Amino acid sequence: MRRRFNGAGLLLAAAAAVYLAAAWLSRPGFYDGFAPPPDSYRWVQPPAGVTSNGQKPLPGQAVLAVSSDHSRVAGGTVATGDQPPQAEVVIQPGALVAPNLDTVSVELTPQAAAGRPADALIVGNLYCLTSSVSLTQGEQLQLILRYSDQLPGANAVYRYDDETRSWVELRAVRNPKAATVTAAVPALGCYAPAAHSIATTSSGATVVVGNRWLPYVAAGTILLVLFAGLPLYLRLRRDGRSRSKS
Repeated sequence: MRRRFNGAGLLLAAAAAVYLAAAWLSRPGFYDGFAPPPDSYRWVQPPAGVTSNGQKPLPGQAVLAVSSDHSRVAGGTVATGDQPPQAEVVIQPGALVAPNLDTVSVELTPQAAAGRPADALIVGNLYCLTSSVSLTQGEQLQLILRYSDQLPGANAVYRYDDETRSWVELRAVRNPKAATVTAAVPALGCYAPAAHSIATTSSGATVVVGNRWLPYVAAGTILLVLFAGLPLYLRLRRDGRSRSKS
């Protein structure tokens, strides 16, 4: 009898362990009846399923000096006013075209992303980088974007073209500790952090990457464990009744 009881206990323990693992690895929202904590990220327009903290993102602006002979624009950094900055651009000396002026202005403006790439999920605001002058041909700027802590971690940066309504991926480096992703951008424009969430197999089938299906797998596993333990429970109950009658 003790062995049968231990077997049922092990089945229930396994079901509980699967449930806890799924709850731990899933994004907020898996726990019905519990409100997830607010996102620390400041959204222009939070996506569905993300709990906003009610704070709007701040823009960034910097004024860079131009050399006295108007041949070179000084380097510098442009960062949004959030703490920590949600977007930051590092500009090397000479990266911008020198005008016949004493200073050059550079701005970072947060916007809501228009749609999303076909193979990635946008996990932050769209930040538009503008300047009173253009970027020198062949130069690049270093763009650092912070991403939401309620969405998959960013591993890419995408540039959005408003005229063609298209997205272009840039090579990027992720820093999970700082929740940022960094890319070298070859032009002014609008950029957003993104996470690859969909992959295509060689046969053309679409595969979802991540833990989106984990809660459903966990629920199915729990049901299988419970159904597997049902005959053992009924047998134990029948044996108990037989003993009580005897």
